Amino acid sequence: MASKTHAHSQPTTVNVEALIREVGLKVTKPRVAILEILAGEHGPFTTEEIHKKVSRVRTAGPCDLVTIYRCLAKFENLGLINRCDFGDGSIRYELRAKEHHHHHIICRLCKRVEPLPHCPVEDRTIRVPKMGFRDVSHRLEFFGVCPDCHERSA
Repeated sequence: MASKTHAHSQPTTVNVEALIREVGLKVTKPRVAILEILAGEHGPFTTEEIHKKVSRVRTAGPCDLVTIYRCLAKFENLGLINRCDFGDGSIRYELRAKEHHHHHIICRLCKRVEPLPHCPVEDRTIRVPKMGFRDVSHRLEFFGVCPDCHERSA
C-alpha cells in the first residue's frame, strides 16, 4: 500500500551539493535531485515515491529505480538520511536533521504520517552515555487514527 504521507513544506536551507561533497561523494544529478526533494518536503517517502518525484525533475535527467536505491543506501550509510520502518512492509526515507530529530504519528487506516513537534524521551537519552554507550540514537513511532479517518468512520 502506498503511503499517504502528509507532506509539510520546509524551507530548503540545505546546500545539497556542498553536503554531497562534504561526505566525499561525487555530485551527480540524481543525488542532487534526491536530496533536494528530501530537503524541500517533509516525508518520509518510499523509494518508489522518491523515484516518481525525481522523474518529474527535469534537471535530474534519466534516473532508474536502481539508481535511486543505490543513492539512498549510500546516503543512509553516510548518515545523510534516516530510514523509517513503520512495520507496514514499506521502508521510507527522510533527510536527517542536524539540529534535532523527531518522531512520527502514523494513521493505522490511511497510513498518513505526521511529524511530532518534540521528542518525548530526549531527557532519558542523556542518561544512556553514563552507562558507557556511545553514539546513542533511538526510534519511537506512535500509531492511531487520524481526524479525517475518525470522522469518516463516525
